[in-house]
Amino acid sequence: MNKSNSKRIFMSGLFVIIAFAILFGEADAQTTITLRQCSDNTIYEESSSYSNGSGDYFFAGTTVTANKRRGLINFFILSKFIPPCATIQNVTLRLHMSRTISGPKNVKLHRLLQEWGESGSDAPGEEGFGTQADPGDATWVNNYYPDDNWVRPGGYFEDSASATTSVDQNGYYYWSSPRMAQDVQDWIRTQSNYGWILIGDESAGTTAKRFDTRENPDTSYRPLISVTYTLNSLPLNVGVLIEGFFNGSTQVPDTVKVLLRSPVSPYAVVDSAQTLADAYGNALVCFPNADTGNYYVVVKHRNSIETWSAAPVALSDPFFNYYDFTSSASLAYGNNLTFVYPSFCIYSGDVNQDGTVDGTDLQLIDNDSYAFVSGYVPTDVNGDDFVDGTDASIAGNNANNFVSVIRP
Repeated sequence: MNKSNSKRIFMSGLFVIIAFAILFGEADAQTTITLRQCSDNTIYEESSSYSNGSGDYFFAGTTVTANKRRGLINFFILSKFIPPCATIQNVTLRLHMSRTISGPKNVKLHRLLQEWGESGSDAPGEEGFGTQADPGDATWVNNYYPDDNWVRPGGYFEDSASATTSVDQNGYYYWSSPRMAQDVQDWIRTQSNYGWILIGDESAGTTAKRFDTRENPDTSYRPLISVTYTLNSLPLNVGVLIEGFFNGSTQVPDTVKVLLRSPVSPYAVVDSAQTLADAYGNALVCFPNADTGNYYVVVKHRNSIETWSAAPVALSDPFFNYYDFTSSASLAYGNNLTFVYPSFCIYSGDVNQDGTVDGTDLQLIDNDSYAFVSGYVPTDVNGDDFVDGTDASIAGNNANNFVSVIRP
């Protein structure tokens, strides 16, 4: 859990409004959720140590002396209510603007690229000038005061805006766009949600807009996000490490293909999808053509042995199904995994993908090693982008042990 989220988990479910429009069994049925639970803060250009983590308001725009204010907001609990394989159709952010020193001004949402904090700082009065940051607050310089800095002062965010709305006098304002939908889609799939930064008109002074925060005493003025999605894919989180790519701590991330096969002979392929197995062996797969049920889970990699689950796996949860090949050899059919301390990995070295590691694979590796081949090639068995004796050693050991696919 990151620092910005830790103080929020205790919040009552009363802050979460969930409106469901689900018709299970209809692939394209839409669901809309509406959430209020968020983090928000203001960063102040003129002071590297000012913040407003627990204030009633946050700001976007400039003061009469042209000092910039930027608002931060993050609905960090989105992934608790949206399945990881959902397709986001629409996102709308609603904010209440309660004080202004200008006429209509554009306020833009930019996707943040770095996590940030809100802590106990609470500015006095109208809160426009902030107050001394508490440890963990975001400031103009720090994403977490006082020790951690933004990649660049003023917040680290996408240069292009996700959405823009003209904000005039007091009232409710809305931001909605396909780009915002893509932002939420990415947050759900990657579990890396840093929210948005609100940037007002900073071309001149006297443009600031004050918005009401999650802490505002009038609950009807608090920020709100509505997300509409369809659920037409079955999720599976696979734990998979690749022998040659794993160093005992992390692995070189690479693409794997995951198949769902019928539990009944001849074990026909029901669905398949490609995904990235990350540095820690995590791979989220979304299967659009599979219904809930029992399947053999099969993992394929460009130069590794095809590996089957020990038995059919029950997949039914729209939020979380998990199968971990890394914790025991018994989780693979025929115990067909190799131990690389402290985890189990799929065997590397099947360069030509014929189901066996043998002399043919070694010959291909030797040929490319002799020619000093480099780059993303099947003969690079350890993922360092060079073909050399290290790759030949891994494949040679497995060839000597007659490693091959073991299937039902």
